[in-house]
Amino acid sequence: MLRASRVLFSSNLVSKSFNSASVLQRSSPADTVIPAELFGSAKKAILIGVPGAFTPGCSKTHVPGYLKHYDELKNKGVELIGCVSVNDAFVMDAWGKDLKVGDKVTMLADPQGKFVKDLELDFDASAALGGYRSKRFALVLENGKITKAFVEPNNTGLSVTLAENLLKEL
Repeated sequence: MLRASRVLFSSNLVSKSFNSASVLQRSSPADTVIPAELFGSAKKAILIGVPGAFTPGCSKTHVPGYLKHYDELKNKGVELIGCVSVNDAFVMDAWGKDLKVGDKVTMLADPQGKFVKDLELDFDASAALGGYRSKRFALVLENGKITKAFVEPNNTGLSVTLAENLLKEL
């Protein structure tokens, strides 16, 4: 990882595309999406990863920041914002409704953590969250390729992946 512009930047993810075999869920286990196709269809997109739905940092700061700065992100060319967590689709759907994300943020469930593990963005959160979870991250994608990747240094903090900080990097 490199220090770039006071932001922790993960260079090992840059230029990668999502595995075309990866599948995530939206509102139910039957409502699946292939991330490579979803994010490949957007000229510019953001995918944030969070350790857990309904957790305080994710619910009070991280996702709400992307909702608050939605118009600014759109003005910078962002066509799609996704949020992924190692949770089931029903939890992610309920959390999205609770946060009132509407069509601003696409809530994505990674029930077994395969997607984040494939990106090497998982960590053992057994002590607090009962198993492996997603590190807190923010990826900027252009035409399906990761162009910038920001990962919290302690996996769960709220600094480099906040919408306010990502706006400076777009």
